[in-house]
Amino acid sequence: MEAEKVITINPYSLTSYYVDILFNDKKLSNATCFFTRQNEKIYLVTNWHVVSGRNADTNVVMSPTGGVPNKLRVYVPKQDSNSTLSFDDDFYMDVDLYDEDENRLWYEKQENGRMIDVALVPLKETKGVITTIEEAEEAFNEKVPFEITSEIFIIGFPFGKQTGYIPIWKKASVASEPELDVENLPYFFADTATRTGMSGSPVVLYKDRPITMISEKERKVSRHWTKFVGVYSGRIGADNETKGDAQLGRVWKPHVIQEMIACNNK
Repeated sequence: MEAEKVITINPYSLTSYYVDILFNDKKLSNATCFFTRQNEKIYLVTNWHVVSGRNADTNVVMSPTGGVPNKLRVYVPKQDSNSTLSFDDDFYMDVDLYDEDENRLWYEKQENGRMIDVALVPLKETKGVITTIEEAEEAFNEKVPFEITSEIFIIGFPFGKQTGYIPIWKKASVASEPELDVENLPYFFADTATRTGMSGSPVVLYKDRPITMISEKERKVSRHWTKFVGVYSGRIGADNETKGDAQLGRVWKPHVIQEMIACNNK
């Protein structure tokens, strides 16, 4: 029998997770999520339209069946006896979206009367091996050049499980001034063509450094500029021929995550 092949995976590829969107055990759709650690707590991060089942702009139910989800099934890796990681169709973590009294369990936020298309689910416990978005960042990245036209990557699952549980890196470029809000909402535009399965994907800047940064004292090394720059929520006007042709996607800014946590932990 052929021996199993062990491969090396980019740390950011281990931060993006395939998600089945479920009502009980009936699949409604699929998406992407990632995890963040804030104040020693772990949160699942995805889009508001993923957890609510509704369009964030119109509040219309998105599933053709009229169903809205009550659970996310996140496929996470498990650690084998030889300390390697592996994925399995039967190994996953179910995340409830409502409690026994039908109260929502996710954090959400509105701004200027409109819903921000980002949602956080605080996790009391996790299963398998979770790599947070912060853990993937290389050292010496406190000041990373990030501006309009910067090349960025949306890391998610545009083809479902076609590539297994390792995500696709979809290249994009920053299409609007990232320090300015669009429509008085905290997002910027990314120039790219994507598919629905990438909703909730982390967006990162990942670029080769001209020189490798090394600190022997701190035992740190960095060969890339790395920076988490936001949460992807899909193309604007994806169901509209006129707007859809522009191939512009929304990327919600990282500070939204901190603000949601702060508002819900007072």
